[in-house]
Amino acid sequence: MQIPKAWLQNTTTVAEAEAVNPGITDDRAEKYPEAAKPFGFKHGEWEALKAQMRPGDQLWTFASPAESWEHLAGRAGIALVRDGNTIAVLLGAMN
Repeated sequence: MQIPKAWLQNTTTVAEAEAVNPGITDDRAEKYPEAAKPFGFKHGEWEALKAQMRPGDQLWTFASPAESWEHLAGRAGIALVRDGNTIAVLLGAMN
């Protein structure tokens, strides 16, 4: 998925992103231990995104404009950016 540069909001680090997205912490964690890891049920996608990282790459939070959410087409998450171009995206929310 490619996202427009205008959607990029703030740079973040792996540690910050994992702290904000700790995974599930309720009783489902016993049944789904992978989901208790950062990014929950999308932990595998997160690990795949991190595996693509190279020195100099940046992680950015992103969100589509307000009107996209109003029209049930909103997207938000983490983008891997290299040389100003989005390389990979992990969707965290969509409607």
